[in-house]
Amino acid sequence: MAAWKVAASLLRRRSSALSVPIVDIGGARIRADVRTPLGLSLYRYGFCSPESRLLPKLLRPGDVFVDGGANIGLFSFIAAVAVGPTGQVLACEPGPETMAMLRANAAENEFGTLVLREVALSDRPGRTRFTIFEPGSGLASFAPGIDGGRQIDVAVTTLDALSEDLPVRVAVVKLDIEGAEAKALRGATALIARQRPILLIEIEPDHLARQGSSIGDIRDTLTPFGYDAYAITADARLTKLDADWLPPDARAPNVVLAPASRSARLAAATANPAHDQRA
Repeated sequence: MAAWKVAASLLRRRSSALSVPIVDIGGARIRADVRTPLGLSLYRYGFCSPESRLLPKLLRPGDVFVDGGANIGLFSFIAAVAVGPTGQVLACEPGPETMAMLRANAAENEFGTLVLREVALSDRPGRTRFTIFEPGSGLASFAPGIDGGRQIDVAVTTLDALSEDLPVRVAVVKLDIEGAEAKALRGATALIARQRPILLIEIEPDHLARQGSSIGDIRDTLTPFGYDAYAITADARLTKLDADWLPPDARAPNVVLAPASRSARLAAATANPAHDQRA
């Protein structure tokens, strides 16, 4: 990172007029509020995580992508670029203040295929209590692991309900919902049975445990449908995980879960160079 970026970010933090610069993320425009930890990081470093570099390899023009826990839209916008004007992105974010940031970011772009839904994902529709923290922090949860925050009522839906009327097959679902991933998958069995989407999912055993579930629950839901688990390497490739599906590095909890029927997609991101070709 250039020293001038650090200096510029410090100056921007002191001025409300300059505190929300626009940064480019994978071809999308994002409002990076440097007064927040996430915005400051985006302004200084950009967004180039292995997951963000992997996602375009898994998507094709015309695909449908579902973003569970969209936050301010980073993965949604990368996906919108990848699927193009003939695809669709459903971005789900239950926190109203974070959704406001997501809407502001959406307004900076011209993604006619982006649909925003102010909902949480779980195993049944309705409404429930939800704890929110600083907008954009990514800490909001049904059962947060830290103290503080503010409880609100939020709308809840299932992936089955969200996808039942879509005219195009769902290609990829991203779930980063602070431990509710197993619940969301239980609410997606019809989608999984019909369409076998690739899942980009956070597996944090402690987060899952706070909501009464485990990696075993995720595995038990998906293995009947032929899913395997893959770790994401630092260079944005995939390597198959052992039968326990536990991410090898607790600091990198995101994994890809996919059935053999999606092998052509996975071949674009395999850790084996012999398969490193677009199919």
